[in-house]
Amino acid sequence: MTPEAINRIDDAYGSIVFSGFKHQDEKTEDGWVYWLPRYILENTSLRVYFLTNERKLLLLDRNGSLLPVDDDPTEGIDIFFARTLNSFPVEHRLLRSAKLKILYPVSDTLPEAVARHDPVVIDDRTFIKPLPEHDRKYFYYEPSGKENVFLYPSALHKRKGQYEFIKSVSRKTMAGKKVLFCGTVKSEDYAEKCFDLLRKKNIDFEYLGKVGKKELGELYRTSRLTLIFSRGDWNPRTFYESIACGTPCVVSGKVRLASAVEPYALRTSKLLLNFTLRKHTLYPESFSLKLRKASLDINEDSCYNRLFSAALHHGKP
Repeated sequence: MTPEAINRIDDAYGSIVFSGFKHQDEKTEDGWVYWLPRYILENTSLRVYFLTNERKLLLLDRNGSLLPVDDDPTEGIDIFFARTLNSFPVEHRLLRSAKLKILYPVSDTLPEAVARHDPVVIDDRTFIKPLPEHDRKYFYYEPSGKENVFLYPSALHKRKGQYEFIKSVSRKTMAGKKVLFCGTVKSEDYAEKCFDLLRKKNIDFEYLGKVGKKELGELYRTSRLTLIFSRGDWNPRTFYESIACGTPCVVSGKVRLASAVEPYALRTSKLLLNFTLRKHTLYPESFSLKLRKASLDINEDSCYNRLFSAALHHGKP
């Protein structure tokens, strides 16, 4: 059954243009910037267009093929959805004539030229990017023996917080446990700084490099906890992958999550980190099942329904 808000845009509008989005096959690329346009194509009768960075207009036809449009549609575009400020062309005719203008994401302050268009601003406080169905073959829950392992699935970079975690965690807390790091190395110096401190503190660890989705899913399922300590990230995908596998996430206060999923995060701070890890290393299977259910509820239908519900509420078509 098509979600309510998707039905409402289907009833109220006839066309939508995506600006700043991607138009490759959704099964070969990651990210909602690929998935959302095709979801609208498959679940509504709206004509779906892309406006490229070169301001060329492309039509996504019902077969999923892209067709160049030589002239702007004479009837205009009903919904203009821009993914960034740079993809919100304030002087473009299609934007000026659109009935509903949606912008995501933006800084707290809109430039005056943008604000004059009165766009509906969608941000990560309300919009959760879905875990696509074709990824659930990698990220799923199954009862399995947990190992005494904490997983840190993130690129090795200062912004991702590995060093702050290592400084705060105690050798006593990590006794008999191991930290697995996986992801690309963005700074060799930073990575070596992290690993040196782990050796000095006599904490067992392993760096696995960048791993594929299949291996990552297996790591989530066998790890006791997933660690997320990045600075300022909104709704990190690792959180959603981990709970899909039934593994809780210990999350620092600098990581921002949508209000709908906040109850499923194990929040901590530098002061409380060791207490949090000791408290939550062991947990009942019912908690894993709770996380799994929450993940299954965070699907494309629910996420896009939330997105367009917010847009319609503020846009009032």
